[in-house]
Amino acid sequence: MEHECDTLPQWLTGSPQGEAGHASAAHPRAASAQPAYPAGARHAAQSAHAAEAVKMSPRAANGAGRSGFLTLFTEEEIGTPSPAAGRAAPLIGPLGRFGSAQDRMEFVRRRIRQLGFDSFSYTATRTSSHHKTMFVLTSYESQAWLTRYFRERYFELDPRVALASPTGMPFLWNTADLRADLPRAQLRSERLAALIDMLEATDRKSGILTQMPLPEPELSASLCFNSEIGNPRWMTESIVAETLMFAHSIHEFIWMHAKSVIGIAPAQQQRVALSKLQHAVLKAVVQGQRDKEIAYFLGLSPHNVDYHLRRLRQLFNVRNRVQLINVAQAYLL
Repeated sequence: MEHECDTLPQWLTGSPQGEAGHASAAHPRAASAQPAYPAGARHAAQSAHAAEAVKMSPRAANGAGRSGFLTLFTEEEIGTPSPAAGRAAPLIGPLGRFGSAQDRMEFVRRRIRQLGFDSFSYTATRTSSHHKTMFVLTSYESQAWLTRYFRERYFELDPRVALASPTGMPFLWNTADLRADLPRAQLRSERLAALIDMLEATDRKSGILTQMPLPEPELSASLCFNSEIGNPRWMTESIVAETLMFAHSIHEFIWMHAKSVIGIAPAQQQRVALSKLQHAVLKAVVQGQRDKEIAYFLGLSPHNVDYHLRRLRQLFNVRNRVQLINVAQAYLL
């Protein structure tokens, strides 16, 4: 597998206050292997996997800021839900029984290996007419892979996601079939070929991807299990069925317990009372304006802008700028 030394590009890891400079996409590797955590972000537990997990709430930069935001989260951020958290709807899987996030992660990794896979990714996507937000669980995928996948914007054309059924039916894929189905359009073929080359180079040669709906119509989730085995015949009906059941367990657990982590607040939290000035600040944040720009256009001091942003985070019960943007999109509709 690839070395865990890449850091996510600057447009994914910039300061949540929007003051960091943009990194050039032409540089394949960052100068430092240590991720730059934004102020106020909680660090992951000190474990072998936590060293590679990305624990920050990133912001989009020029070229990406108007089309989408990426929020990364880990199992450590979900933590250990209290027993009362699962009373409303009992889990269909075993993930709620563990006393710590580390024990839960070890179980998930062990189960992934038992099913014959080497890595796993979970992505929830929120799509509206003018905005797209992606929430990615990083605990079972390598940082190097995430860096390259999002830096090259392969999520925009990944055929595994495009070909998967939105009803939850599993889609079995392998790189040989993906390569055979490349479109004739030259540019798209070259980009898809590069993605397939990367899949094969990182021992992701076959797998199962399933898309599952979420309660809100603009939300969906993709769960992808990856294997280094190239021949897809190893994925028998029994393995597919067990994988799908396990995927449902993960999906239900994450959606039930990770809303506050990824910044999707319950509906009752989205109808808070705001003053005209707070509404203007919130709208400016969603539009991607930096603190200095907000201060200039609204005739405020930087100190006042900082105060209003802190107050807005309290009102919407979120921890950082990206989570505030995620919640505010539904509020401002």
